Amino acid sequence: IEIEIGTGKGTFIFNKASINPNINFIAIDKYPTILSKLVNKIDRNQPLTNLKIITIDAKEINEVFGENEIDKIYLNFVDPWPKKHHEKFRLTNKRHLESFVRIIKKNGCIEFKTDNIDFFNYSLSICRLNKFSIKYATKNLYNSEYINENIQTEYEKKWINKGYKINKLTIKK
Repeated sequence: IEIEIGTGKGTFIFNKASINPNINFIAIDKYPTILSKLVNKIDRNQPLTNLKIITIDAKEINEVFGENEIDKIYLNFVDPWPKKHHEKFRLTNKRHLESFVRIIKKNGCIEFKTDNIDFFNYSLSICRLNKFSIKYATKNLYNSEYINENIQTEYEKKWINKGYKINKLTIKK
């Protein structure tokens, strides 16, 4: 099972599920109105029996999934909450990462992509300070060895077209 937290309109997870029919995917977002765009995508294209949708807040993730249940978590272009007093809302703060790592299987990982360099640096420092195991980190995904396996999100396409660099961090359990 692979989940995307903060799915938004769902382009990324829809494409992942389409090309990986033997993997179960779950799209998670706290806003049902945004997730309705993913539902419409599924309805217009083909039924994807390997893609489910859940409307919950990320802070409730441990109420839905058990320990060591998930293979991979994707955090793609989630809100960076740039103001210092909003740190508690960042999905890469220590509390959120600890709850995510709890539900990941032994060899599982969390993949994080953002165009916001300050958010990326914050997330990288949180991982290092709290001894999360970093599998890889790049400040320029499109000029790295990791680009071949990349599936774009809507935001990613938008920022790439404007000349932004995409940062990617993967931590493993």
